[in-house]
Amino acid sequence: MKVRIALSLTVLAALSACANVKDVRDRDPVFYSSTQRTPEDYTACVASAWKDLGIKFQQKAVRNGFELIQEDSLGVEAVLTTTHWKGKTETRLSTRIARRDQSIIEPANLCL
Repeated sequence: MKVRIALSLTVLAALSACANVKDVRDRDPVFYSSTQRTPEDYTACVASAWKDLGIKFQQKAVRNGFELIQEDSLGVEAVLTTTHWKGKTETRLSTRIARRDQSIIEPANLCL
């Protein structure tokens, strides 16, 4: 009985550690800016830089823009959202794990 409870708690803890896109996107951004580039151009620039750094990610279209989503074994680690709204392109990067912030912020900043 104790083994079953311990196993259940372990599985529950593992599942609760997983983060999804919404969880990470709702966090305070570690990088926020606007650019004169289109969402397509800006996202392509950051995607190319992340790829050169060996960062694995997925690109998805969202309303009025794009997202770059970086995942690891515990779920989504970072989300870069770039959207065009009211005549300007805004970008927002939120992360779940602080240790990777600078390596993914730098390309986001250089592509502005």
